[in-house]
Amino acid sequence: MENSKSSFEEIQCHLVEIERKHDVRILFAIESGSRAWGFASPDSDYDVRFIYVKQPEAYFNLGKAEDTLEYYPTAEMDMVGWDLGKYLKLIYKSNSVAFEWANSPIVYRNTDEWEQIAGHIKVYFNPKASIYHYYGEGAHIFKANESNSTISYKSYLYILRVILAAKFIKGHGKVPPMTFSDLVEDNLPSELKSTVKEILEIKSRIKEKDEEKRYADLDSFIREELPGLKVYAESLKQDSPKDITPLNRLFYSTVIA
Repeated sequence: MENSKSSFEEIQCHLVEIERKHDVRILFAIESGSRAWGFASPDSDYDVRFIYVKQPEAYFNLGKAEDTLEYYPTAEMDMVGWDLGKYLKLIYKSNSVAFEWANSPIVYRNTDEWEQIAGHIKVYFNPKASIYHYYGEGAHIFKANESNSTISYKSYLYILRVILAAKFIKGHGKVPPMTFSDLVEDNLPSELKSTVKEILEIKSRIKEKDEEKRYADLDSFIREELPGLKVYAESLKQDSPKDITPLNRLFYSTVIA
């Protein structure tokens, strides 16, 4: 499926089908993953993510409440949605993925209800929790690949992306941009930009799982930066718990709308 108007329209049709099949309202839908970060390969999947609400009566159920919907319409597309209640609980905990969804540059559906919600969530951003998250993601993937002579460039760029996201938080104290080029512009040392440009060019024409040569300068940067992010996160004071009442009100008013 080409990244074109036709793919956008196909995704719209799938969103409508999800609403019909599950009797929900989708408030917000975006692209996540490589396409949204800005380093897709020719065979990159479409990773569609969405926030939905069920019918009001569905929340008054003593059975186990489902809070996630999964839909796989094609081999190259996966669509995963979170119930608004789950999403707001994650925002309250300053979940980095939840904030990334809100920040995606590729939006498939937006609503007035979502705009109201989005205007209230940034206050729950916690730099300490987010830097820990990004450090953990980067350290895990780098450790898994450190002894290999080659590496998938998706992994390489993902490690670099989370390091730069954490450095952005360290420098600005706010939610980092999702787009890789913005993070590169803000925080990547100038001597590494030609290396990253070359990796991006190669990745744009190879398969997602293909492995290629490593770059000593990039490996050195990763090894130097990761431990410092952990130390910095540990040095930050733990934020006092925020008032959850505004999120409860948003949830209630959205469900009964």
